[in-house]
Amino acid sequence: MNSNTDMENKNTILKVVTITIVVASIVAIVVFTQAMWGGPTYGWGSEANWWGGMMGGCPMMGWWGGIANVNDSNVGEYVKQRTGYDVISIEKYSNSYYVIIGIGEKPQYEILVFPNGFIHPEPQSMMWYGAPMRITEEEARSIAERWLAKYFPGAEIEEAYVFPGYYTFHFKIGGDMQMLSVNGYNGAVWFHSWHGKYLGEVEH
Repeated sequence: MNSNTDMENKNTILKVVTITIVVASIVAIVVFTQAMWGGPTYGWGSEANWWGGMMGGCPMMGWWGGIANVNDSNVGEYVKQRTGYDVISIEKYSNSYYVIIGIGEKPQYEILVFPNGFIHPEPQSMMWYGAPMRITEEEARSIAERWLAKYFPGAEIEEAYVFPGYYTFHFKIGGDMQMLSVNGYNGAVWFHSWHGKYLGEVEH
C-alpha cells in the first residue's frame, strides 16, 4: 500500500515539474524573442503587442500552494482558501485541474492546480492580464473561429470567458474539450497546449 502511495506521489511530482517547465519555457521564449525581435512569437492576426502583467501585474506570481491531497471533493475549497478569490469553474484534465477564479461571477485569473496542492497561474494570465480591451467579444470569437477552422477543423466553441485583457474560449473537438485565448488588445491567439485530455467538470 505504501509503495503504491509513494509511486503516486512521485508521478504527481514528476507531472508538476514537467508542466512547470513547459509553462516557464513558453514564457521565457516569448519574452526573449520579444526582446530580440520586437514582435510576437505566437498568436495569429495580431497587429501590435501587449505584454501586460509579466512582472508586477499578476499577484499570482507568488502562489505556489503547499503539500496537500487535492481531489475532486476539496479542490474548490482549497483554491478559495489559498487564493482568496471565488471559484467560478473547475475542469479536470489528465495533467491538472483547470480553475477559473474571480470576484463574484467576474473572472480574474486562470490557474492550474495539481493533486499535491501546487498552484500555478496560466501563462496568458501572467502575460496578458490588464491589456487594454480594444477587441470586442464578438470580434474575438470570430478570430477564434477562423483559427480553429485552420488548425482544428470541425471544432465548435462551447464556452466563452472574459478576463482582464483577454478572452478564453473552450472548444469541443471530437470527444475532447480544449481551449484557446485571444488577446483583447491585438487579437493574438494562444492555444492552451498544456492541459492534456479533458476528463470532465468538477462540482464546487
